[in-house]
Amino acid sequence: MPAARSGTTLTQRLMGCFEDTFVHRAEAKYTQLDMLDRSETNLVVKRTDRGHMHLAKLPAAIGLIYCVRHPFDVLTSSHPESRAERRFHVTSERWLAEYEALLRLRKAQPERAIVYVRYEDMIARPDEVQERIARAFDLRPRIRFSEDAGNPIRATSLKKWERNEEYLAYLKALPPAFLARLRGFCDEFGYDMPEWANA
Repeated sequence: MPAARSGTTLTQRLMGCFEDTFVHRAEAKYTQLDMLDRSETNLVVKRTDRGHMHLAKLPAAIGLIYCVRHPFDVLTSSHPESRAERRFHVTSERWLAEYEALLRLRKAQPERAIVYVRYEDMIARPDEVQERIARAFDLRPRIRFSEDAGNPIRATSLKKWERNEEYLAYLKALPPAFLARLRGFCDEFGYDMPEWANA
């Protein structure tokens, strides 16, 4: 479940709401699936921070949920593990590496079905997202995700960059070539770019 700061933890929690499904709590390589001695039919692992490097080699038998989020939210998101090193967790280089890994996967496996989950949809319509995943993988909900008392849905995490001058200044200083790559991503996944980023 790529990509960083795009709702992978939220989606991991959602997957625990299905019947006959085991969710491995720690981040792990997909090879971990072969080592899990579980009775459940469906096994789920959340990718590691370097998982995108091997995405194009993902075996066809493994289903993929790919999480996406407005790139400006991703690029201005902080994380406890990296806060001491840098202001924002995902660098432009990391974001681009993950996006290019997705493009390589599509090229290497053009027939692969990928279930894309937009973070914003997960926040606004969690049960619809759950139903879509259930249909894609023939899963049965154990509980509606919206009724899961432990789900970490936080609408306040949306579009902080629009309200924060520091975040805006950082984003406006990004190279035009990188912003052009963001536009391609946004066009595909239905995200708006502000006028200043389209110049």
